[in-house]
Amino acid sequence: MRLGRQFSEPRVWLGGLLAVLLVSVPVSAAEFKTGKEVTIAQDEVIEDDLYMTGEIMTVKGTVKGDVVASGKVVRIEGVVEGDVMAAGQAVVIDGEVRDDVRIAGMTLKLGESASVGDDLFAAGFSFESLNGSQIFGRTSLTGYQALVAGEHREDLVGSLVALRIDGRVAGNVEAAVESEAGPAWWTQFMQSPVPLPTVDPGLTLGSGARVGGNLSYKSKSAAEIANGALITGETQHEVPEAAEAPEVRPGQQLAKVLRWFVALFLFGALLLWLVPDKMNGVATTVADRPAASLGWGIVTLLGFPVAMVLVLVGTLVLAMLFGFMTLGKMTALVVILGVLLELLLAMKLWIAVGFLAPVVVSLAGGRFLMTRGGAAEKSPFSSLLVGLALLALLSVVPFIGTLLRWLVVLIGLGAGSYWSVRYLARSSAE
Repeated sequence: MRLGRQFSEPRVWLGGLLAVLLVSVPVSAAEFKTGKEVTIAQDEVIEDDLYMTGEIMTVKGTVKGDVVASGKVVRIEGVVEGDVMAAGQAVVIDGEVRDDVRIAGMTLKLGESASVGDDLFAAGFSFESLNGSQIFGRTSLTGYQALVAGEHREDLVGSLVALRIDGRVAGNVEAAVESEAGPAWWTQFMQSPVPLPTVDPGLTLGSGARVGGNLSYKSKSAAEIANGALITGETQHEVPEAAEAPEVRPGQQLAKVLRWFVALFLFGALLLWLVPDKMNGVATTVADRPAASLGWGIVTLLGFPVAMVLVLVGTLVLAMLFGFMTLGKMTALVVILGVLLELLLAMKLWIAVGFLAPVVVSLAGGRFLMTRGGAAEKSPFSSLLVGLALLALLSVVPFIGTLLRWLVVLIGLGAGSYWSVRYLARSSAE
């Protein structure tokens, strides 16, 4: 049986959180509640969808539509007739949700009185369903750990480091776990507004576990199944195979280096033809200020992911702001522009690291070799050709080649950033 999708990858964590937040764009009538503490009283009835943001969000009454909430702590203790979509440091459901639940955060918990009428998707550090809780649809879990002690009426799919089942799963269980992760001693330093359970790495079935279908799991170690645990269907254990590096023949390595050499030369020659002043300026910076270029390169390489995170946060904040203002078109525009800017930053980094940095460093190195002894440079294209040829030869040397490629990337990136800052400063002064 094929195992479920690997939900534990960071991009899926981010995707789950984005899905929870971005669906908060209002498309019809709704009520909005904001503040440090927002509470829907036990005798209060919300006829429309409810959108909440603040520090502590609590629903004790009845909501006829969906609930979309983000804050430090989100608690659902009443009745929600629609979906619940929530993100926070802790999300606790101890009431009735008659449709789907999509939650993301550090601590996710279903209390003893929790009831989910359809599917549940949870992405976070820790998920826990207490004995007495019920999920009538499919349960999908991703994150670090999960303690399943409630009743799950359909399949359970998870990709985690640690998964323990003490309750009942009426359908199949499909899981991928990291059994050799070791004890998470660092979790004791994590501050959570809701107590965190302790779950050992790998898959564990307690004595009260009941699986009505098949148990299929992927792990390096066998699951710990206690006496008394009942599995109605078949049990399948798949051991992940260690990825072996493919053998590269000398001819294949030579062909790869030649393709790389040709691609970089064509790219560099095009830039020398289109923007010769800028290319020569950056190459001169490499030759005159190599140490400064290296420092600027480290800062630039670290700055790209920071910039991408800032763009993501800004996009989410503006999308939620325009959403609460019921400006649907502005929300869509902000999201589209944010995605385009993220793609632009990623593409710029890819071009700079893979093409621009080795080209400018090779141009500077080739020029240095071609002009030794006071000789005049015959052509920048010749200098680029010589520099790339030397870089290609050195890059295939074990260890030295890897170190050299990193230095080329850092120095090339830094020289480009340093020259660009000085160029903009001169342009502003003029």
